[in-house]
Amino acid sequence: MIPKLQKTFSKLTSGETSKHLVKTYFVYGFIALSLIIIKILIARLYGQEELGVFTYFFSVVSLVFLFSSFGLSEAIAQLVIKDKEKLNSGIGWLIHYAVPFTIFFGLVTIVILRNTKFNPGIKWFDLAVIFYIVINLFSYTTTSILRGHKKFATASIYSLVQRALFIVFIVILYLLNWPFVYILFAMSLGLLITGLMAIPHIKKLNPMVQKTVNGKKFFYLALSLFMVQTSFYSLRFIDALMIQYLVNFKELGLYSAYSSITNGIRLVAYVFPAVIVPLASVSSYKLKQSFKKLLIYLTPFSLLVLIVTFFGVPFFYGADYNATYLPLALVVASSLLVVYAYFNAIFVGENKFSKFYIKIIGADLILSLGMNIGLNYWMIQKWGIIGAPIATAVTIIFKILVNLWGIKKLRKG
Repeated sequence: MIPKLQKTFSKLTSGETSKHLVKTYFVYGFIALSLIIIKILIARLYGQEELGVFTYFFSVVSLVFLFSSFGLSEAIAQLVIKDKEKLNSGIGWLIHYAVPFTIFFGLVTIVILRNTKFNPGIKWFDLAVIFYIVINLFSYTTTSILRGHKKFATASIYSLVQRALFIVFIVILYLLNWPFVYILFAMSLGLLITGLMAIPHIKKLNPMVQKTVNGKKFFYLALSLFMVQTSFYSLRFIDALMIQYLVNFKELGLYSAYSSITNGIRLVAYVFPAVIVPLASVSSYKLKQSFKKLLIYLTPFSLLVLIVTFFGVPFFYGADYNATYLPLALVVASSLLVVYAYFNAIFVGENKFSKFYIKIIGADLILSLGMNIGLNYWMIQKWGIIGAPIATAVTIIFKILVNLWGIKKLRKG
């Protein structure tokens, strides 16, 4: 029995992509565990409402960063994987475009947070947001460069170190009895430290000879990746913003506790863009064969996560964290996100900037922002926090269909 299982696992992990995915997800598994520890610490040391504030902050900075970074860091990864000698010129263009985008969206964010219902009423909250998006641009670019060199697991390890530092900061700040808002700044400090740690590693990989990058083509590449990133990652953050807007931080804290464990499934989806998009730009995938591998992994894993979520959250977070049907809804939405990420990563990686490409990712973006926001608003109002994963699941189904059609048309030429 055991030799048979070993043989099956060996077949499933054969090939360059499978090896990169397994190694990267292994590290991502520890990242997921670190996030659970972070949320449990905040819930136990500070409270359910503060857990909601933390989740809201993370959603705000992540969504703003999508716009302020404009896909430029992801463009660096694709640039390097195709030609390592274009790194220095690419970084120059990244800075050229990133500065005005960061300033503009940073100012827009401050205005929104200070003058709308999205204002959490927390001192220095907007300053913490701006500090994060600036530091994260530097940190995320370093990991993108490593991914461009196919150092996917190494890039993930730096993310893991950042989470570990944040855990230490949470404990220290609690013992010092500092206000909770300082924890939000501590996230950025961890990013800054790990970004600086990655620089010596990057210097060793950087070739002596350098080539010039066409700034216009680099911008178009970043634009297409920005649209893809926004389509994908907004699925994760819009629900938290809508829950805070329509309900309160305490309910958002409950939602965050359950999603912290189901995030173990979503991590598979996050690994796909990090690994498959760069590799698909230089290779072609057999859809049925690789998708079959995905389902063999995903089905039992999702069931396991459902069981762990249902019993684990009340045990680790406390008896007050009870939500009967929320775990099932989150697991279904997370599993669908993995399927979507698989098809989307292949479509994005294999395609080039064209009118057809823009049409597909444009339709995908409209579904993520328009349909997802509308459904979340309506379903959360109607059913409470369980409406968020249901709205996300419905949106993802439509996004899967769009990307399948795109791949079919792409491969027919």
